[in-house]
Amino acid sequence: MESVDYNLDLFEAMLDELEDFLLSADIFWPLTKRSKPESSPYPRLSTGALLVTQDESLAQEAEMNTDQKARHAELQRQWKGILNKWRSALGRKSEREMGMRLNLWRAYLSDLEEGKASHFDYDRETRNRVQFTRLRTLSAGSSKTLKMEKTIRSLDARLLNLTIASEFIWDDRLRETYPESDFGFLYRQPRENSK
Repeated sequence: MESVDYNLDLFEAMLDELEDFLLSADIFWPLTKRSKPESSPYPRLSTGALLVTQDESLAQEAEMNTDQKARHAELQRQWKGILNKWRSALGRKSEREMGMRLNLWRAYLSDLEEGKASHFDYDRETRNRVQFTRLRTLSAGSSKTLKMEKTIRSLDARLLNLTIASEFIWDDRLRETYPESDFGFLYRQPRENSK
């Protein structure tokens, strides 16, 4: 997980461009604002990336100083305002991104089954699965969403055959944000015979 300041800066940059992003046809939006030279580059804006960035900033609240907490509270207030104003657009955008995340996760699992994927990639690849789950909270709830949810359940069943139980694989500060009951794939690791 990145630093508190990085996540706050990224959250702010995403919120600053969110309305333009929602009015576009894009699922991914290159941010105009850049990260500091000594920091990791910002990812492109997507609804899923925004939700994960928000999750990370919430998980870091205990380590924030007074100024960071005030800034974070203001960003959360802005997010709630955008959510209220743009709920339908967020739902449509989320549903489109869910389909893309589902396809990426399915492709990774197929590669894992065929021995074409490294078990070292699992930690990174689970971001697609996390974002799929988080996007469901905003999706329109259409028949398309229900079909994707059915597909993800079948992929989760496949995952059980490819993995073993594990400790939480991401930064421990996110454990409460992503409980095993909803994010069981973050509590698993590929079997040793998976490449």
